[in-house]
Amino acid sequence: MCFRPATTGMGPVRCPKCGAEVDPKLDECPSCGAKAAPTPGIPAAPGAPGIPKPPSAPQAPEAPRPPSA
Repeated sequence: MCFRPATTGMGPVRCPKCGAEVDPKLDECPSCGAKAAPTPGIPAAPGAPGIPKPPSAPQAPEAPRPPSA
């Protein structure tokens, strides 16, 4: 059950279980003890991409082949 609003700048809210007015800063209803849902936090930052691998070293050129007859 959640009687905690999205922002705590609002006035008292009603408990969904008993209907009592509850201060949004409280974690449970003082009348019936219903627990408030935790306030939503800041979402975690998405994972950063990894460091790209360096390019491989160039290979030595091949020796020229003899001409075919």
